[in-house]
Amino acid sequence: MKLSATQRERLQKIATEAKEIVGGCLHGDGRPMTFAELEDECIEVGDLLTSAMLQQRVAEGQPPQQPPCCPTCGRQTNLNPDEEPRVLQTDRGEVEWMEPTYHCRHCRRSFFPSLG
Repeated sequence: MKLSATQRERLQKIATEAKEIVGGCLHGDGRPMTFAELEDECIEVGDLLTSAMLQQRVAEGQPPQQPPCCPTCGRQTNLNPDEEPRVLQTDRGEVEWMEPTYHCRHCRRSFFPSLG
């Protein structure tokens, strides 16, 4: 994905806001932070933003309008009444979202359908 100039400008404003949230370049006792400390802090903020954004984007996925067929036997499936949380450990942190599961009575198999 290539970001537009407007998107880049908005993200720069978000970066400035994030810097204001975490504070300046000094420790509580007035000593300056090392470059490594500044970098670690920035990485932590970036990872948190990436993880939160991934979680929001994944949650936007819509389940199929009608129950999908079983991937094993091709028969009709039923929606399980309880959604199960999906948890994925990414390079930037843990992402969790609710995803419907379907069950095939014939195969006795539950599965998560692909959303595209």
